[in-house]
Amino acid sequence: MAGSIRDLENGSWELRISNGYDANNKQRRLTKRIKATSKRQAQKALDEWNRLLSNKPHDAVDSKITFGQFVQIWDERHNSKLSETTKLGDRKRLELRILPEFWGIKIKKITAELILDFVKELQQPGENKNTGNFLSATSVHAHYKLINQIMNKAVEWGYLTENPCSKIQKNERPRPEYHQYPIFNESDLKRFLQKVDNLKDTPTNVKHQLMFYISLLTGTRKGELSALTWDRIDFEEKSIYVDKAVQFAKGVNRDFGKPKTKSSVRKLYFDDHIVKLLKKHRFYQDLYLSNRGYCNPQNIVFLATRKKENRLKPVSASCFYTWLSKFAKDNGFKHITVHSLRHMAASYALSCGAPLTSVQTMLGHTNIRTTSIYLHDMEDKRKATSAILADKFEKMRSDK
Repeated sequence: MAGSIRDLENGSWELRISNGYDANNKQRRLTKRIKATSKRQAQKALDEWNRLLSNKPHDAVDSKITFGQFVQIWDERHNSKLSETTKLGDRKRLELRILPEFWGIKIKKITAELILDFVKELQQPGENKNTGNFLSATSVHAHYKLINQIMNKAVEWGYLTENPCSKIQKNERPRPEYHQYPIFNESDLKRFLQKVDNLKDTPTNVKHQLMFYISLLTGTRKGELSALTWDRIDFEEKSIYVDKAVQFAKGVNRDFGKPKTKSSVRKLYFDDHIVKLLKKHRFYQDLYLSNRGYCNPQNIVFLATRKKENRLKPVSASCFYTWLSKFAKDNGFKHITVHSLRHMAASYALSCGAPLTSVQTMLGHTNIRTTSIYLHDMEDKRKATSAILADKFEKMRSDK
C-alpha cells in the first residue's frame, strides 16, 4: 500500500492511497484532506495513514489471489509499459524459473523463507531443476530483484501489507557481480585514436569514426546512438539531445522507444572534431539517399544499409560492435566492446577531474551507485597520484 500527496495551497493537502482493485478490476482509491504546515508534515501524515490502513483486513477477493494471477495483473498494468528489452527479459525470467516455483501459491502465503529457499536453489552449482543452466550471481540477483519489484507493486496496489523480501536479512540477499568491461590505458588509447584517425576517407569509415567518437566522448548507450536523429543535433551549441532509444530485443523491429530511465533523457556535448565528422557523414548520407532514390523521413543519423519492411531503419545492434571488434583485432589491440567505450568515457572523465555527479548525468544514471560500477582504476593516474603524494611528503620531511 502506498500513496501520494497533493498541495492544495493555504496549508491544505490531499492524501491519496491506492487500495487495490475490486472484483471488476477497478482501482480503489482512498483520499482525504488534511492541514499541514509543510510537505514533510503531510508526508508523515500519509505514512501514518498507511500504517493504520495496513492493519485492516483486505476483501476476500484479494486474499484469494495467487502469485500467478497477480503477475498477470502486474504484467498488464506495469511491465507492458516498460521497454521491449526489459519487458521480454522479465517475462523470460518469470516463465523459466519464477512462475514454476510460485504460480499456484496465494500471494499472501509467500514468505521470506520461501523466497530465500528459491534464491539458494538458483545459487546452487550444476544443473537448475527448471532449465538445466548454471546461473551467475548477477542473474540470480536479477531474479530476486524482479520478485522484489512485483511484491512492491502488490503492496502499492493493496494486495499485501508488507513485502516479504523486506524481511530477508541484507547479508542473505543475493548480490550481483558486475562484469568489468575491458578498457584501454592512456598509451593504448592514444595509439587506437591514431589508427582510427588514419582510416581512409570513405562513407563507411566516416560513419564508424563518428560512432566511435560520440560513444567515447559522451558515453551514450548503443540504443541511444542508433536512435540519434539529425533534428536532435545542435551544431551551434555542439550538443545532442537524447530522448529516445532503439529497442534491440530479439524478434522486435528496430523502432524508436523511450530511453532506459527518466534520467536518460539528457543533453550531451561534443567537440569540433565530431562537428567535422558529422558534416562529412551527412554529405555522404545525402549522396547515398539521392543515388538510391530513398527518403529518410525520421532523420536517422546512422542508417542500416538495407531496407526492412520497405523503409529505412536505424543500424542494428551488431553493426558498430562488429566493426569495433574487428578493427581492434586487426590492429593488434585487446578485445573491447561498444560498452567499453561507455566505461572509458566515465573513467577518463573522472580521472580528468570531472565531478562524479557530472559523470552520472552524462551516463544518464538514476543512482550514483550505478555510475561507480563504470569507473575503472587508471594505473597511469594512480602512479601520478603516488608521485604527487611522495613529493609532498618529501617536502614535509625536509622542511625545517
